[in-house]
Amino acid sequence: MEIEINTIFRWCNDVALMRHFYSDCLGLEETFFRDDEEHGWLTYQIGQVQLVFMRAAAPQPITAEFARNPGYRGGSLEAESWVLKMERPSFTAIVERLQASSYTLHAPEPEQPRPGALQFLALDPMGFTVEVYTEFEAA
Repeated sequence: MEIEINTIFRWCNDVALMRHFYSDCLGLEETFFRDDEEHGWLTYQIGQVQLVFMRAAAPQPITAEFARNPGYRGGSLEAESWVLKMERPSFTAIVERLQASSYTLHAPEPEQPRPGALQFLALDPMGFTVEVYTEFEAA
């Protein structure tokens, strides 16, 4: 039996803000965007998974804490989080864009959780913990 995650739906307060974080800062490629009175809808294709952000009918709470995760120290919230793995050049470009943004960062510089790996964490506009991660040949 083969099972895979096909689609992830996430509610948000403002799809335009989510678009800035995920398109402009993280560099994800949009597959659909609509933001009018009737619908707020933003989609991405990440590998085989479609990521869909939908504008909620009522304001949702925004988290201000990082999620706990065994891969780094410091998170205090018991909530889901994501790790987006990428090649080193993409990692470096994303880190630079996040550092230049006003988003909450876990640390000002990338951290090395183990030899041959780098991670950098930020909170998206809803306070969801997103880790960008890369691996490289350790010297």
